[in-house]
Amino acid sequence: MSELLPADHDYTQEFENGIHYASVELAELAAKTIAQQCGFFIIRGAWKPNTAGQNPVTALCMYCDRSSRIVKSYKPDPTKETRGNISSKGTGCQFQICIKEVWQKDGPNTWVMVGVTSRETGANRGFHNHEKVLYPEHHRHNKQFSEAEKERLRLMRKAGVRPNQQKTTLNTEGGVHHDIKQMYNINSKTRLDEMGEMDAIQFALHGAEHRGYHICLQKDSNNVLTNLFFAHPTSIQMLHAWPYVILIDSTYKTNRYGWPWVEIIGVTPVKKNFNIACAIIKQETKETYEWLLRCIKGLLSDTVPNVIVTDKEGGLLASIPVVFPLSHTVHLLCLWHVNNCVKQKFEVLLGGIAKER
Repeated sequence: MSELLPADHDYTQEFENGIHYASVELAELAAKTIAQQCGFFIIRGAWKPNTAGQNPVTALCMYCDRSSRIVKSYKPDPTKETRGNISSKGTGCQFQICIKEVWQKDGPNTWVMVGVTSRETGANRGFHNHEKVLYPEHHRHNKQFSEAEKERLRLMRKAGVRPNQQKTTLNTEGGVHHDIKQMYNINSKTRLDEMGEMDAIQFALHGAEHRGYHICLQKDSNNVLTNLFFAHPTSIQMLHAWPYVILIDSTYKTNRYGWPWVEIIGVTPVKKNFNIACAIIKQETKETYEWLLRCIKGLLSDTVPNVIVTDKEGGLLASIPVVFPLSHTVHLLCLWHVNNCVKQKFEVLLGGIAKER
């Protein structure tokens, strides 16, 4: 249940403490700290320069963060745990203070906090008309990232740290309560800054080339990407060490374009698999697979694989003798697909008896 700030309490007296601060930044920080201790938040407003007189001074206005005039007739209800569905958190709160520059004759000027009176009514603007902030650690002003935290997030993103781990690290170290959406927003902004004028494909290729990937690509007559092949430098080294058996499979079509995703796998002498390369292709034709095999051949230099294991894809079978005429081709059947097909045919032949059993 929410708790209202006392409507008859003048909070100006908490700020008019007579302390002179060396800079406006220190005075602003002190004002925000006092406001948070009282149960509300204040935000920076406009500067009010005063050039009249012999010694001109300047004042910085600070407003309550609920001071927006968007909500004309706000009536707080302390019996409700959440506020109504309104377009703004503003309540038209009139609270305001000023951080005023004090001219010093014998030294640098200082800054003090002073109250403000209304020009229309002459009343002191030290009162609030809204609820108290019960959980200041979750308030948006306490969840803003410092420049040091933003740089830390950039470094963690560059190191491959996931957003949920980024959130846990920052919240543990800083004692704040950042949420996962903030991590995604910062990472997205960082990625857009890194992309510059490049599109998504150009940025991905630039990042892969920067990390030493071997890349081959094909484009159509309209300069649109149709086939992409890439291999990590460590995978290429492993392929040079064990080029004897290569498995090629293109069963995955889970990308947003519905294109086949081709996995090229190698096998070590101790029967361990390793990833050689990956490719995304537009169509499973003989010409496409011939291009793909030539990309693999470019990684092998002068060596030739002894065995190429396939899933009996027609386009792949037709292209293997063209690129690797000396390699032996073996067809690998997927047991999971075989079992599914047998089950479906079995149920049809027996009229649903197998399904009942």
